[in-house]
Amino acid sequence: MSLIAEETAGKNGFRSIWWREVLLVFCTLSALVPPTAAQATQKNVLVLSGGRGRVSINLMESSLRAHFSGPVNFTIIDLDNPRFEQKSYQDNLAEGLRVAYANEKLDLVVAVMTTSLQFAVQFRDKLFPGLPIVFMSNISPLPDKIWSGVTGVESTSGVRETIDLALRLHSDTKTIAIISEGTGVGRDWYLAEHSELLRHPELREIDLLGPASPELLSRVAALPSHTVVLFQLAPQDSNQPAFGALDVLAAVTQRYPTYSILPHITVGHGGVGGASYDPAIDPVLAGQLAARVLSGEHVDDVPVVQNSKAVVSVDWRQLRRWNIPESALPPGTRVLFREPTLWEQGRKYFLSGIALIVVQALFIFGLFWQRARRRRAEVELGKSEQKFSTIFRHSPLGITIAHARDGRYIDVNDAFEAQIGRNRDEIIGRTPVETDLWVDPDQRTAFMKQMLAMGNARDLEVRLRRKDGQIRTSLGSAEMIEVNGEPCVLSVIADITERKQAEEVIAEFSGKLIDAQEAERTRIARELHDDINQRLAMVAVNLKTLKQDLQGSDVKMSRRIQEACEQVAGLENDIQALSHRLHSSKLEYLGLEAATASLCTELSERQNIKVDFRCDGIPEELASEVSLCLFRVLQEALHNAVKYSGAAVFEVSLTGSPQQIELKVHDSGVGFDAKVASNGHGLGLTSMRERLRLVGGQLSIDSKPNQGTTVTARIPLSAGTATASAAA
Repeated sequence: MSLIAEETAGKNGFRSIWWREVLLVFCTLSALVPPTAAQATQKNVLVLSGGRGRVSINLMESSLRAHFSGPVNFTIIDLDNPRFEQKSYQDNLAEGLRVAYANEKLDLVVAVMTTSLQFAVQFRDKLFPGLPIVFMSNISPLPDKIWSGVTGVESTSGVRETIDLALRLHSDTKTIAIISEGTGVGRDWYLAEHSELLRHPELREIDLLGPASPELLSRVAALPSHTVVLFQLAPQDSNQPAFGALDVLAAVTQRYPTYSILPHITVGHGGVGGASYDPAIDPVLAGQLAARVLSGEHVDDVPVVQNSKAVVSVDWRQLRRWNIPESALPPGTRVLFREPTLWEQGRKYFLSGIALIVVQALFIFGLFWQRARRRRAEVELGKSEQKFSTIFRHSPLGITIAHARDGRYIDVNDAFEAQIGRNRDEIIGRTPVETDLWVDPDQRTAFMKQMLAMGNARDLEVRLRRKDGQIRTSLGSAEMIEVNGEPCVLSVIADITERKQAEEVIAEFSGKLIDAQEAERTRIARELHDDINQRLAMVAVNLKTLKQDLQGSDVKMSRRIQEACEQVAGLENDIQALSHRLHSSKLEYLGLEAATASLCTELSERQNIKVDFRCDGIPEELASEVSLCLFRVLQEALHNAVKYSGAAVFEVSLTGSPQQIELKVHDSGVGFDAKVASNGHGLGLTSMRERLRLVGGQLSIDSKPNQGTTVTARIPLSAGTATASAAA
């Protein structure tokens, strides 16, 4: 019976119907459904299947669609039938297909397996004249000259590889028995095997040809020992006789090692193994060829592709039965039905147990490591505490530890006891207020606020009261620490009373020295202005009178007298400028702004430079000490800038605010390292700092090599006023 298979939504994916019924359906559909525009543009592919390989056909279809972008409609016809070898059956089938597809426009025929290819070539002129044919899964030899309009994938039969595998695994083989139907495709396989065995003249060949039957089994039983069977009987469809190929195969494999070029049939049913083309490659290549033809490439320009790689497959159970080690297999052999080992059967449990053991071991190791680390930390902590205790007790500086919450002392060292004249019992557990330690309680409050906000305090001067009432000045630093989990304050205190007293004496001496220097400057300036300068003026008058008395009689003498007059005038100017530098009367009578402007103008004219002066917000009434201090700082800064900077333009600004007065002297010259200059012993910088310190001011220098210099002096007005009041 001829069957036509097509896809359905059923469980098996196919539906078998009589070809005559399908012919009637095709004719009816052709008459009722006219082709649409969309159907006209899509490609129609007819697949002729030899009865196996639905999976391969699906792979071919996927490969074609992946390489062809347009719509494709597939129709699959199954040619597998026991009567297919009959000429009358093929003629009737061809006639039925001709009628069914008379009104259908086909673009390509795909022939799957050798029988389909032979049928398509034999009846192509009757069924689809001029239609290109692409074949696949063909292991029969092709003619020397391929048919016109036909291309495809020629697959290896695996005959040589199968025979080589059998002889490799059974080196004592003396006889090869071929079991095959000997007709149709089976005849092609038989001839290929017979030709291959001619390469082994040492082997005896026994041919058992014919369909599966009990008589065939009796002939199998008569085979000699050391025989290997090449089994080529293919099972038939569901309508096969009661005694079939699988029954013969079961009987043969019980006696002899059996191999086949159809390993998908024999492996798993007693066969040892065999070689065949790779069924996964064949349809992919065929789909690519079909896509090229549908894309417009002429079929005769598409050469036949060789799928020459044979895949060897063996049954692991049969290897064990015939005592064949896996090491004897050729490389790349696929071993099927291997029984899982004890490890493979319980691998997930073994891995879970091993993982659990490893995790537990890691936890145990971590616990031991943590314990060892804790012990090391405890030892280090003990050493650190011992070292701290030693430093704490024997430090020459006073050290205290107090609660941050209420300031109660936790511990103090001997040096602190000596500083305040109290023993530990009088201090521990009490606050500074209870011990009347701080002279200024507000200072203590500000200190604690800074500690809580910033966590530390640096170089704060505090005044502490000893037990005997003596006031001592100390320099203290503090840090927030934790003691038993509570926030505490660690303070380090150094007694600087003697240093402060020495600084006050030095400051007082410096002030007196500067006052004496200014007094001497004033005295010298007045003598130069009131005495020396007046006497020079009289000399100049006498020289002018002498020049007038000559009345031009002696030109040479007159010229020399004129030169002497000019020299005396220049000397007068220099003495006057020196007098102003020593003591500016403008500063005394006109104020700081006028004196500063005059100094900048005189320096510009005398040194041939440019000094830009800017003044803003200077109070009209300013303490004389502040005015004199700023004036002297300006003199020293400008003198140094002109002498060392190499610049020709200088900027001077004098600005005032309710809080302070600021003086800035800037140049864009060569600059210098301000830190090195501050650490030097130059009298200029020392003099400026000392003058500013006496009035509560500060001096800052911002300078870098080749980036200019800015000298800034700042004096708080409150400090200046206080100084002036104290002097009065």
